[in-house]
Amino acid sequence: MNAPTNIRAATVADVPALLHLAGVCIASMRAASIEQWDELYPNAEIIKHDIAAGTLDVLCEGDAVIACITVDQQLDPLWEGLDWSTNSEPAAAVHRLMVHPSQQRRGLAKQLMLHAETVAHQRGCRSIRLDTFLNNAGAMALYPGLGYRRTGAAMMRKGDFAGFEKWCLASTPDS
Repeated sequence: MNAPTNIRAATVADVPALLHLAGVCIASMRAASIEQWDELYPNAEIIKHDIAAGTLDVLCEGDAVIACITVDQQLDPLWEGLDWSTNSEPAAAVHRLMVHPSQQRRGLAKQLMLHAETVAHQRGCRSIRLDTFLNNAGAMALYPGLGYRRTGAAMMRKGDFAGFEKWCLASTPDS
């Protein structure tokens, strides 16, 4: 049986664990020929900024950080050409969802995305937006499976990324 997990706000004390998490995620993706992240992104400066802004949450098993997610309202300017729903703002944005490779296939990414939806709703957002690397098959399957609608593709530094959007619990495209 798996130990219970909990989600909490990240602290500065979590930075070493989060950098380690990013490193093992990058190595795992590279081993699968997914060149989504690298030494430039995500980095310590971004992680520390997310912590200072109060937008980075960690999923822990005991004292160990095994996954994380950032939920903010920083919409990437490269998303401007995507087919977002009308009246979907204010919108939350999900960035840097990471699950330790040894902990994958346990539903932790889904758990974090459901947490992100709750956070977005509590912050008064009408929708959640995100992007994912087109060559990341796992992520490309995750979001539609959770009810996210694909909104097109945007060219980023590492290649083409798909945009996804989902309405928050209390909102609908018509409201």
